[in-house]
Amino acid sequence: MFYSRQRGSALIVSIFVITVMALFASAMIRIDWSGQDTTSREVFATRAWYAAHSGNEYMLSKLFPLGAESSSPDACKDYSGEVAASLFNCQSLSLVCKKYQYGNSEPRKYKYKLESTATCGTGIFETTRIQETWAKDLDSNE
Repeated sequence: MFYSRQRGSALIVSIFVITVMALFASAMIRIDWSGQDTTSREVFATRAWYAAHSGNEYMLSKLFPLGAESSSPDACKDYSGEVAASLFNCQSLSLVCKKYQYGNSEPRKYKYKLESTATCGTGIFETTRIQETWAKDLDSNE
């Protein structure tokens, strides 16, 4: 007699358990996707940061060649480096150099403002990093 009354309750309990487990599974999938999204953004941001840093290092090596006693002001030009950006799997890398003369001594002394902008990733993952560096000629007594 009691057996016939309890036969439908197992079906209701199993449907409830399946529903709860499906909700847990969908929540876990969402958490996993969010983690992958964050990781992708971090990777592209790191690539852009290093590309911008490398751009400034490249410009500094042109301005202050090894073995030279002073800077090379004619090397202060603006560059757009698609080739260099491809080394980091980035879309663009632009370098801007501005020179400012200071002091009245001969030979002329310059200060340089270098700004490197790199963009990596596409769509919602596109990330841009800008790095600015200042450099200057030193007097022999500095």
